[in-house]
Formats: sequence, C-alpha cells, structure tokens
Amino acid sequence: MGFEGRDSDNPLAFKVYDANKKIGDKTMAEHLRFAVAYWHSFCGNGADPFGPGTRAYPWDAGNTALARAEAKSDAAFEFFTKLGVPYYCFHDV
Repeated sequence: MGFEGRDSDNPLAFKVYDANKKIGDKTMAEHLRFAVAYWHSFCGNGADPFGPGTRAYPWDAGNTALARAEAKSDAAFEFFTKLGVPYYCFHDV
C-alpha cells in the first residue's frame, strides 16, 4: 500500500498517511511503526464472548508440538516478508 492522497479512489491506498512526510522532526513512518502481532495473527482461534473460534490453521496439524511451532513460525515469517512490514511483535501491547 502506498500514499495516493485524499482524492484517490483506490481502497488499498493511504489517503492521509505519507510515510515520508515530516511531522515535527520525524517522518510519519518513524511516528507510526506498523507491525504484525504474531499472537493475534497466528495463534488465536477467533473465539470471543459471543462464540467459539472459527479459525483453523494448517500449521496446527503437525504431529508434535515442535513441528506445529516450526510450521507456524515459517508461515509467520513468510507472511511478514510478503507484506513487507518492517516490524513484528509477539502481542499487541
């Protein structure tokens, strides 16, 4: 996703966020460090107070805990790389 300005019709473009625009002495990218939260993206099953989880992950099918962890890690880092996100975190805080 890139910055295209407020007049853009592209739903996958930033309208206001311009990574290179300076706000004070830092760029927007330095102020807003986008990251993928590992736990919420690869571990949670989607359960909430309204019902059970709905997510089934292919990496949960391994025969051992180690095989499942390795498959999940491989999937996560492939995802981070394909998205091109500069940061990842374990959880959202």
